[in-house]
Amino acid sequence: MSDKIAITISRQFCCGGATIGHMVASKMGFYYADREVLQLAAESLGVPVEELSWRDERLASTWDRITELFTFGLPDATYAPPPFRTVTDEHLFGLEGKIIKELAERQDCVVVGRGGLHVLRDHPGAVHVFLHAPVEYRTKLAIEAYHAQTEEQAVFLIQESDRARQAYLARMAKYDWLCSSNYHLTMDTSVIPPEKAAEAIVDFVKLKTGR
Repeated sequence: MSDKIAITISRQFCCGGATIGHMVASKMGFYYADREVLQLAAESLGVPVEELSWRDERLASTWDRITELFTFGLPDATYAPPPFRTVTDEHLFGLEGKIIKELAERQDCVVVGRGGLHVLRDHPGAVHVFLHAPVEYRTKLAIEAYHAQTEEQAVFLIQESDRARQAYLARMAKYDWLCSSNYHLTMDTSVIPPEKAAEAIVDFVKLKTGR
């Protein structure tokens, strides 16, 4: 049985999850796993990572609707779907889960997204964190990070991304992504700076694990 610590960070879209995850990993000296998992999955499948990244943590059909926003500007516009459809959602989720489990057995790590809560539910050293924030706060981040032209576009992107992620995890892992009882710690990132949020997570992990 592994004695390694695995911190899983589930997060709503544009609430600073990746930034905070990096900080936590750096403060604890843990391996940070996010896009690296997707890259390893692509290598295992023998396909370009671009074939998988466009629907990352989302059902393929829902990602089509999200991408149309930035391709054509309006939610109901006609669009051309992404070109690749050779890997099923189930296959990708299972492969990423296998990679995450192997990683968590080998070393202490921080896993952002990837259904980490479900994949590492039986890992003895797992600490599950959920980050969330009001739409108003996330709208500003969406405009800055994804160059949405209006607040309406930013809100649409946030809502569709959250809806897609919730549907994806409900189908793949059979759990409610927004249910707080699934997590050891939940945090509203709109009321605490990223550095302080990372420090709070580190302190909580040390208390829970004794390390």
